[in-house]
Amino acid sequence: MNNLNHTKAYLLGLLVGGGKVDKNTFIIDMPFKKWGLEPSRMSSIAIDILTKVQGYFNTTYGFSINYIIGNDNWLIKPIGDIDITEIKNDLKELGLPTGGVLLSTTDLSIVKDKLTGINAESFLSGICDARASLTESHRRFSDDAPVVSIEIPGSTKNFKLVVQLCSWLTSLGSITDQVIYNHPNFHSKSDPNYRKWKKGFKIRFLVRSFLEKHSFALQSKAVDIINIEKNQKKEEQEECLLRKITKPSSVSVHVDQQSLELPSEVRSKLFFHYFHFCAVLNCPYAPIDEVKKTVKNRNKLINFFPRLSKGSKVELQDKFYEIKNLYFPKVEISKQKTKVGKLLEKEGIIGKFSSLQPGIAYLFDNDLKGKRHSGSMSNIIAINKDNFIEILSIGEINDGLILVINNLNNRAFICSSTDSKLNQDLINSKIKVQGVSVILN
Repeated sequence: MNNLNHTKAYLLGLLVGGGKVDKNTFIIDMPFKKWGLEPSRMSSIAIDILTKVQGYFNTTYGFSINYIIGNDNWLIKPIGDIDITEIKNDLKELGLPTGGVLLSTTDLSIVKDKLTGINAESFLSGICDARASLTESHRRFSDDAPVVSIEIPGSTKNFKLVVQLCSWLTSLGSITDQVIYNHPNFHSKSDPNYRKWKKGFKIRFLVRSFLEKHSFALQSKAVDIINIEKNQKKEEQEECLLRKITKPSSVSVHVDQQSLELPSEVRSKLFFHYFHFCAVLNCPYAPIDEVKKTVKNRNKLINFFPRLSKGSKVELQDKFYEIKNLYFPKVEISKQKTKVGKLLEKEGIIGKFSSLQPGIAYLFDNDLKGKRHSGSMSNIIAINKDNFIEILSIGEINDGLILVINNLNNRAFICSSTDSKLNQDLINSKIKVQGVSVILN
């Protein structure tokens, strides 16, 4: 590619970030839906597309583009009959796919070696213009910690791309705040039956860390990020290699753990932290010693039963009896009614059932958000400490699996104890470890 320059690199990045190539045409999907529909934003985005992006395509590939708005997205399309052979050849020379949804099959290993300096930054700017989100919902803790979130649809199933892109940005000096992987151990840690876990990938950077090394080419995004950066008061994370895993997640073994919907590199594997994904997927910046410590502690982090599963009384009773018949066919179910406060006062009960309190908050909150309580958990529990609940346990309560019911509104939840004997027996018989991979047999 003798005529490679930063303009061409940017357009190829834009295509990778949002492009779908079909025969002799393409479309670039720019998902601006949360902030691109305000009138002021629509105007600036349109100017960006019709001046900068349009100009780049004209001068680089010799054709014009236009845009349409549909389903809250901005769709860039070439005008008229065009020949995109040169674009396909450029993509091919950089080891990039030349057909279909490019994000789904992109491998960055060749392009990362071939692009340097301003060409590399321009290519990454193209990806970020297509995929980075600056919406207000992206905050680490509060408005003091604004985040740039590079969002990759879960439908791509491209775990490798996520790691490659994050490690490339890291190698250029950015410090990742967090990576969210499209996997049930990330989006459904507690409930093994939650089916709506496919919420996509996110690579998050605190705004200042991103701005120190990278930029957006589209002016409409560049102006917004500079304004957002003024709010940042939180200090940056440590570099990934130096970071500690202080709160690894205990996870329930999800019904989709072995699903063919998951690519082979993560299928049948359990993960306790986003760094655990990074290590298994061979990111050079994963704190491998921290991950090894976490994997060694796996018996305290895996539950073959719901750590917390919330729903209707009928739904959860059916699930509870299903578990009982499968794993405890000869054990009697015990039933009792008690007050919320009396249950929580039982010695060791909160330590054994780590999800008991959020479960009780779900039972009594008057303003749920889906299945999440929206008010203060401690306040909800305090107000309802004298209300009665029904408890079903397989054996005695302390044996490790209970169903808790609020008969006044027919809500219920199942929670379990990781250290119960049956759970530990299942871990020892059904889990094996290879390196840092925790594998379900």
